[in-house]
Amino acid sequence: SIGKDFYDRDLLRLVDFYVLHSPCKVSSYSPMTLDRLGWKNPWRSSCFRDAFDEVTGFVDGVNFIYVESKNHFLEKWNDLEYNFPADCNNEYAVFVKAGESNPRMDLLHRIRNSLAHGRFTAVRKNGEFYISMEDVTELQGLNGLYVVARICLKKSTLINLLEFFERKSDKAKQLKSLHIID
Repeated sequence: SIGKDFYDRDLLRLVDFYVLHSPCKVSSYSPMTLDRLGWKNPWRSSCFRDAFDEVTGFVDGVNFIYVESKNHFLEKWNDLEYNFPADCNNEYAVFVKAGESNPRMDLLHRIRNSLAHGRFTAVRKNGEFYISMEDVTELQGLNGLYVVARICLKKSTLINLLEFFERKSDKAKQLKSLHIID
């Protein structure tokens, strides 16, 4: 049991941002796009992408693994040494393309689906909540659901990312040239 500490104001903020008003145009009914949050074409900037990776601690090909095809997800997953969801000691994201504008937005899409559809669990380790998330889809001609994402992130990382997108973090403030307004 994770206890009442998990169900706090921060969790409500996460649900509001990642589920109800996700920046994802493909999966969100009422998206809060990055331009509405005051960003000017941020994904075109390597500084923005680098800042995103710094906030999450992601390294392409190491703990941020983007798979182009649903057919190759399990093959890629089986090559890794993660025991999902029990082995959520390190943050990682292994996921399939979701049709958003770029791999990092595809990740937000997968996080949104995982939270929105209740396909997540949390565990407290060393004073941090680690959230294990999984996204699934149906594949034509196959019975059942097919895994398209497995993600483990700290609750604090999701909050830090939210504050980055909302331009409240120091890292976001350093990227003033990408702000539409101040």
